[in-house]
Amino acid sequence: MDHHRQSGPLPPIGEADSSTPAWHIGGIQAGQERHSFDRLIAEKITAARHAFYTAAAKAIFTLQNGRRLSSEKLFAAAYAQASRAWWDLVDEEITGKKLASDHALRRVRSWARHYLTGEPPAALPGTLFDHALAHASRIAARDFLTASGQLLIQHLAESGDGADVPASGMPVDNHHPASTPPNPVVLPAVPSATADAL
Repeated sequence: MDHHRQSGPLPPIGEADSSTPAWHIGGIQAGQERHSFDRLIAEKITAARHAFYTAAAKAIFTLQNGRRLSSEKLFAAAYAQASRAWWDLVDEEITGKKLASDHALRRVRSWARHYLTGEPPAALPGTLFDHALAHASRIAARDFLTASGQLLIQHLAESGDGADVPASGMPVDNHHPASTPPNPVVLPAVPSATADAL
């Protein structure tokens, strides 16, 4: 057979050779960046699920062996459950609604911000236990916002599209859901001022 190309080692991904059009190389790089970002999101979702399984297993093991359940183990389980709930919402947006990973992440981030700032105060005062659970939930939402913000900044830097990154370095979320965002954490409602005081 007559080969039009000289045989030899292939060039590294992203580098041009004489037979690869420049537009195709840009498409490969964009696809790799998307694949890399999708993989990072999947790893975060998996890590949140494993953290929840571990924390829940430790709490169950303690109870099954007749030991006293410490506040640290209970807090860890509540925090892990709330964290997993946020990442599960991202997964639902990606798999259920077929959204791109970055769009799904921005959408759930807007819900997390609303959860932290827009929750109405409780009609009745909660117990100290209720406040502790609400505190764990709020910390999980803040940590979700921090981790997802870092992922989006990294993604924007890698894609070279800095149009949505203001001087502060935090991505701008232009999506505002028309409906009330889902509350991924089912905990007793407590006034946010007292929950933050803990």
